[in-house]
Amino acid sequence: MKVKLFIFISAFLFVLSANAQVQKFAYVNSDSVLRSIPAYKVQMKTYESYVKQLQTQLKTKQTTLQQKFGEYQQNGKDWVPNVREQKEKELTELDIEIKTFAQTSQVNMQKKQQELMEPLLVKVQGAIESIAKEESINFVLPEQTFLFTNTQYDITGKVIAKVNNVGGSNNE
Repeated sequence: MKVKLFIFISAFLFVLSANAQVQKFAYVNSDSVLRSIPAYKVQMKTYESYVKQLQTQLKTKQTTLQQKFGEYQQNGKDWVPNVREQKEKELTELDIEIKTFAQTSQVNMQKKQQELMEPLLVKVQGAIESIAKEESINFVLPEQTFLFTNTQYDITGKVIAKVNNVGGSNNE
């Protein structure tokens, strides 16, 4: 991945150097911008609450399985074969249900996070584009792309101000 990124950036810079027109670059720390939005904290609390709810459900299912397994270990030798087989089948089904629930929960958590963050990410992208247009910036790259950056090309503060509607209007 790093090699591909290096090749991409190298090719990108080569193409730009071949172009006689001066290109203007900037970078932004979009994570900082995202975290600066007041709604971000609200969305994260909603997400954390959702995760906690799923974890509670999973723990309840696991506790039920442990209780039933304990009952099986304690009383299984006294049960008639049909009852013992039925209890084993029930334990197996509950174990499968727990594993399925855990996998489904992971997918649902990702979907929930995406659903909650999408409007904020759109707002951040809009602010980045707006600043780029206002300042005639040709390319805005993520700060994480670079090993070293000169802070004069950092537009993070401007984007934070724009996205939080500080010192100007925001087209929402």
